[in-house]
Amino acid sequence: MAIWWLDVVSFGILSLSALVSADVILLGFCLASSFVFLLGCGSGLDDFQIPPHRQAVSVTCHFIMTLHDLKVKHDKLKKLDGGSFFKGATYKTFGSDTHKYKFNSCLTGDTLKAFENSFSVTLPLDYRNFIAQVGNGGSGPAYGLLQLSDWNIELEINENNFLSTDFPHTDKWNVAQDFDTDNEDYTETEEFQKWEENYFSNRHITGSIRICHYGCAIYYLLIVTGNTAGQIWVDDRANDFGIYPAISKSTGRQLNFIEWYDEWLTDSLKEFA
Repeated sequence: MAIWWLDVVSFGILSLSALVSADVILLGFCLASSFVFLLGCGSGLDDFQIPPHRQAVSVTCHFIMTLHDLKVKHDKLKKLDGGSFFKGATYKTFGSDTHKYKFNSCLTGDTLKAFENSFSVTLPLDYRNFIAQVGNGGSGPAYGLLQLSDWNIELEINENNFLSTDFPHTDKWNVAQDFDTDNEDYTETEEFQKWEENYFSNRHITGSIRICHYGCAIYYLLIVTGNTAGQIWVDDRANDFGIYPAISKSTGRQLNFIEWYDEWLTDSLKEFA
């Protein structure tokens, strides 16, 4: 492994010495960083190994560094909270006793392209690269990330264009209950049945995939089509709280997949500070 690292350093020095513009130097740095990151994934972090059969997926230099940061944070959290014979208490983080900080095998480029072609969608780049390079579900917020094949878990979807139809919301959404809940038989009333049919209609979540179960029938959604594509939203209709975007606790901004995952790692690590 030491020889590999010397080769990488030598390659970087020789390449940079031949470059004459700032733009080209930045490109050379990105390429060298990519090579170093891929080597690092295969050494000492079993859960993050890149399967040898996986096809390469185009990523930017910034995104590679983001994945690297996630890898370091996840490994730290796993060491602090993961199962160990010598620890008195483990899996303190909510849901971690389910996923145990393990990932499923990564998906190949061919598998991802087949999914996208089948549903006429393009998966958000950060999520696509995560399940291709880190794991297709497993360790993550709450009870962990769902596999891509479970995108419609507990849903009855008959529409072929469900994922290719725009997600209908750009702001939090809910519908008032216009029936008398004091009536012990209100669930049998026509008003309730009409409300329920509308409230839980799949048309309110088109263009999204389920990526995480929080519990109590609450699901995190990743929007794949529409004006909010790439963002994480919460389907909390089972508890009458509607559908709303995931918001960063620190910045107040709406979160994309990588930001949402990183915020989970950051908040979880604070429990062990």
